Amino acid sequence: MTIYIDIIFLENLFMNYIILFATETIVKSPIKIIRTFISSTIGSIYAIISYMSGLKIFSNIILKIILSIAMIYIAFDSKNFKQFFKQLIVFYLTSFTFGGVAFALLYFISPQNILMNKRSTNRNISNKNNSNSWNIRIYYNYYRI
Repeated sequence: MTIYIDIIFLENLFMNYIILFATETIVKSPIKIIRTFISSTIGSIYAIISYMSGLKIFSNIILKIILSIAMIYIAFDSKNFKQFFKQLIVFYLTSFTFGGVAFALLYFISPQNILMNKRSTNRNISNKNNSNSWNIRIYYNYYRI
C-alpha cells in the first residue's frame, strides 16, 4: 500500500481548518483566515511527524493536549482565560463529533475494497541451557471491513 505524504498533509490541513472554522462559528468569535490556516498547518505537520517517526512520544496524550492548546492559542485572539477555555472545550467537542461521524460513516457504508491491517506480535520464549532467548515474530492479518 502506497501512502503519499502530501495527501496526508493536505487532508489533515483541510480537516483541521474545518474543525477550527466550526469552532469559530460555534463560539462566535471573529474569523482570522491566516491565523486559522497557520494553526491548521501546525496540526498537519504534527500528524506527518507522528506518522513518519513512529516514536511513542508523539502518541502521548500530554503532547496532544499541548498541541491542541497551541492550535487554539494561535487560531484565536482570546481576551481572557475563560474565553480561551471555552474555545478549547468547543474545539475538543467539535473534533470528537467530526471523528465520530467519520467512524460511523465508515462503519455503515463499509466499502468492500478496503482492507484493514491489524498488526500483532507473537512471542515464543525458550529456555535452552538456562539462557533466555526471545523469538519475536510480527505478522500482519488482513481483514475486510
